[in-house]
Amino acid sequence: MAKITRRPPGKRRTIEEPKEDLMRWLLTYADMITLLLLFFIILYTISSMNISKYKEVSAAFASVFSGGNFGLLFDRSNVGTSDLSNITPQQPAQATQEANRTLLFTKAVSQLKLLIKQNKVRVVANEQGVVITLLSDLSFGSGSAQVRDDYIPVLQQVADFIRGLPNQVRIEGHTDNTPTDETKWASNWDLAAARAINVLTVMEAYGVPPDRMSAVSFGSTRPLMSNETPEGRAYNRRVDIVIVQRPEQLPR
Repeated sequence: MAKITRRPPGKRRTIEEPKEDLMRWLLTYADMITLLLLFFIILYTISSMNISKYKEVSAAFASVFSGGNFGLLFDRSNVGTSDLSNITPQQPAQATQEANRTLLFTKAVSQLKLLIKQNKVRVVANEQGVVITLLSDLSFGSGSAQVRDDYIPVLQQVADFIRGLPNQVRIEGHTDNTPTDETKWASNWDLAAARAINVLTVMEAYGVPPDRMSAVSFGSTRPLMSNETPEGRAYNRRVDIVIVQRPEQLPR
């Protein structure tokens, strides 16, 4: 039989209460310091980011998801360069210029989005302003400076957009490095010049003021891609309509 022992009367077991952790405040303090650090990092990042690049990329993605294409934003002449080097604090005047260029680019994409989707024009933004590129293989016959009849409606839509702007417009003719037929053109300079002038003439016919336009030839001197491939040469054969960023800036 088990033996039962009884506690002497008058004695009670004392239960010790857990001691309060006096260092708990350090956890709250550490969390607050971490949050403050993250907050100031975010503030610094926002103040030093290139707002124009952010808006241009946003506009490009918006166009892609609404039926545009990925070629409408990125200027291939800058392919391979690092955009990270351009992430610098923006001066007020520079930020205003880039905001104006972004607004102009967005307007061009919006009004010409059908032509962009059909790959009849390309639209890019660069340091000069906004460039609307006419693909020469679509707009001209081989070795010809005469604008194709079926491309005239494209130029009309471009002219309708440009006519409402105050900006100066520079029309640039470009070719690949293939020698021209000397019975028609003395050089690629002549062919590119004739194409630029003919585009200018059509634009003037559709109401773009002639005192806001100029035509220039670059021949084969400013390729966007290598002339070693047929695709690259086709890309380089083009007429660029440059909408100069500042309205007061004269064509160069």
